[in-house]
Formats: sequence, structure tokens, C-alpha cells
Amino acid sequence: MKKVGYRYVAIAIMTTLLGAMPLVGMAVSQKEVPKRTLVKAPFVKPNERKAPTVPKRVIQRPTVKASNTGKQTVSESNKKDKKGATKVEATSIRKSGSSGEPVIRVLLGHRSQSFSITSKMPMVVLDGAGRQVQTIKEHQNVTISGDGGVVRVNGKPIGTTISIQNSQGRYGSELQTLGKTYRGGITVHANGSGMMSVVNVLGLEQYVQGVVPEEVVPSWPVAALEAQAVAARTYALHSMKNKQNNLYDIGTTTADQVYGGKSSEFASTNAAVKHTHGMVITYQGQPINALFHSDGGGYTEDSVNVWGNDVPYLKGVVDYSNHEGTTVWNVITSRQSIEQKLASASKSVGYLQKIELSPLGDRSVKAQDRGVSGRVKVMKFIGERGSISLTGEQVQGIFGLKSTLFDFYVGQSPPTRMQGSSVKPNHTFSKANQTVTIHGYGWGHGLGLSQWGAAEMASRKEARQPEYYKVILQHYYQGTALTKLYN
Repeated sequence: MKKVGYRYVAIAIMTTLLGAMPLVGMAVSQKEVPKRTLVKAPFVKPNERKAPTVPKRVIQRPTVKASNTGKQTVSESNKKDKKGATKVEATSIRKSGSSGEPVIRVLLGHRSQSFSITSKMPMVVLDGAGRQVQTIKEHQNVTISGDGGVVRVNGKPIGTTISIQNSQGRYGSELQTLGKTYRGGITVHANGSGMMSVVNVLGLEQYVQGVVPEEVVPSWPVAALEAQAVAARTYALHSMKNKQNNLYDIGTTTADQVYGGKSSEFASTNAAVKHTHGMVITYQGQPINALFHSDGGGYTEDSVNVWGNDVPYLKGVVDYSNHEGTTVWNVITSRQSIEQKLASASKSVGYLQKIELSPLGDRSVKAQDRGVSGRVKVMKFIGERGSISLTGEQVQGIFGLKSTLFDFYVGQSPPTRMQGSSVKPNHTFSKANQTVTIHGYGWGHGLGLSQWGAAEMASRKEARQPEYYKVILQHYYQGTALTKLYN
């Protein structure tokens, strides 16, 4: 996770270094790993997303229909109901703007304690039916609390659901709450247990503006920022389809993609969002499940080797990442430490004798226990009390590894790079407490776009050509098209 306090220092250093780097051609064969390092600066890791544990998500494709409904402000859409109360259409919470831009619901969190909302402009409070029930002056705090399934606004019970936006309407609204500034409106749902779900409701483009700077480094080359903007927009659309019957469409953590609201925005990333406005990645005419990860470690993976589902646009390809600390990494441990961690995970085999795992070699890999990228599908630990087979993800979790793309080197030094290495890994243990190096590559699940790989591609001279972000995206998402979904 990023720490905002260090972000500006990293950006300044990286901008200077990027400007000083020579431009290198893209003529890289499928068997080569680029030798130049993209960034020599304090490491700022792009956020990685977990691959969903439920495979069915990857086979559902959202159908997004552009709406002809015009963009509404509170003043334009107000009506009077039979009781004379001001009413805002309840369905407007999901209506699109005049361009057909979708509206997304972002879960900011669940909470039991009260919290406040304020704005520089007057705000309106709507009940669950969309009726305006209160007006709030500018700079005046509104206290939201939940009690027995009822949301209270400044102590007054309203109902199970309330929405707040300022007088500019959802597309112009900016609200301060939970320590950040958010565009759009805030909807709060209460349940009988005393918990409140706090949801930010806003236009999709505004949402993407709050995602891109959280997921990549804002000083990266423009094409990399634009590629991330399109991937984030496309992933959000896919999630919206899957969550359409829920209270919200998407979360704010690495379980989906990180979102920081207006507080996270940068001019560079906002420009990337604007330049790619409405652009999404499609396969057979539908937005894809645009997964991305921090670093592919030289090669991305086939989805079938991660989830068991063969998704045609999530195939392993050469990854051009070459970032210090993520593309290549080592974890130094020992035989006894491995035994202890296996035991702590209820996987003990006693005294460890050997490991059964195909050596990691040149990609693409054709071993049954590894994926095409070399990521471990299954491996076996053999000890004096028996043996146990573990998946790559289980091993990753037990030993705290950055990815499942690794090998074990028992009592020996690992290679400095993968390709062309003459170092054959030793998987047999002696009775001594030998040092063991877990030598690995990449960060994240390895599916779809590699963020550091995209940055490397975007730093090369070929990236000067117009719309180069499309080249990046179509490299990492094979067989896809770039489609303008709305204006």
C-alpha cells in the first residue's frame, strides 16, 4: 500500500530520472528479458489486486447500455409528490449522464460509529425514495449515525437509506467525509445490527480519476498512465455487472482496485483519464475482466493455471518489467525455518528431506507442475514423517512471497537472472541447518496487465507514437479491441 507522505518525494526523483534515461528500441525477442531498469528511485509499489477466489467471475461479461437520460442537478430534477415534499427521482441514483457515462457505487466501508459530512456548498439530504427531506448550509457538518436499522441525520431519524449531495448535483458535488474529499454523492444504508454501509455514488470517469494515482506512479510515462486508466475503467464496468443487485458495485482496496477519491488525484493522471474518456477493453464486443498486477516478473500467466478457467484474453505473454525489488527478489530462510512454518500452517512433514518441483527455466515453461510463466501450480515437501503437496498460492501465503513464480535453492546461491542461467537448483536437504534461498520473480497474481511492464514499454521511443497505450493493452490482453463506449 502506498503512503501518501512519501509519494511526492518519489515522484520528484522518478520524474528527473525518467527524463534523463536514454530511449531504447522495442526489438525484444520472446526469449529475452530487457536489461535496462525503468526506475532507479525509492520504490513505490503499485497496488496489486488479488485474483478472485470464485472462478465464475471471469466468464461473466457485462452488458453496458448507454442511457439517453440527461445529466441532472438537484434543481433540474426536483418534483413535488402528492404530499408536497420535494422529490428527486429514486432511479436517478443509477442513471447515466448525457453522454451515457455510467454511475458507479463505491463502498467506502462499513461502520457502526457516527461520522460527519461537510461541503463548501449547500447540501441536500434525500430519503430512500429520493425525496429531499433536509437542506444543509455550506461548511456545516452533518452527523450521520445508525440506530436499529434507521439512519439519523443530525439526530433526526430518516429511514433505512439516505443520500447526500451538494447543490451542484451528483456530477458537480464534492463532499468531505471519513478524512477525504469525494466527488459525487454519499449514500448510507443501515441494517438492524447497527452497522452502516457508506457508499460513494459518482460518475465512472470521476471514479477512475481517484483510482489511477493509487494504482500507479503519477510521474510514469503518459502511455502507462493511459493504459492504467482504461484497465481501471474496464475492470469497474465488469464489477458493476456482477454487483448490479447489491448495495454497491466495487470496493476501495486491493481486493478490487484501490480508490482514494478526489484527495488522491494528480494532474497527470487526470489528464490520462480525460484523454481516454469512455475507452474500454472489449472481447467479442463486451468489456473484459481487466485484471492487472504490479509486476509480471518477465512473463505473465494463463488464467487456466491460476483459476482453472481458460479466459481467451488472459494468456501468458512476455512481460517487459525490469524494476528493482519486484521483477527479481530473494527470501533468505533455512531448513529449520521452513519446517517451523509448515508446522505452523498444519502442514508438518517433520525433518525436511527434499522438495519435488521442476526447476524454473526459460519461458514459456512446459512443466506440469508450473504454468506457462513458470508460476508454481503444485509442489511437494517430503520429510521423515511423510509428504505433502501444496499449491503455489499456499506456499506463497505460508512463506510471505510476492508471487508464485519462484524456486528453492538449498545451500547454494541463486542465479542473478533467470534466462540462460547455468545454476541448477538443489532441492535436497542435508542434516545440517542449511541456508535456503527462495528466488522469485514478479509481484502479484500475474494475470493481465503488468503495471511495471507497462511503464517499461511506455518509456521506450516507440511510445512516442499516438495512442501507444493501445499497443500496451493489446499486448497484455491478447485478442482484444479498444472501444469507445460513451462520449
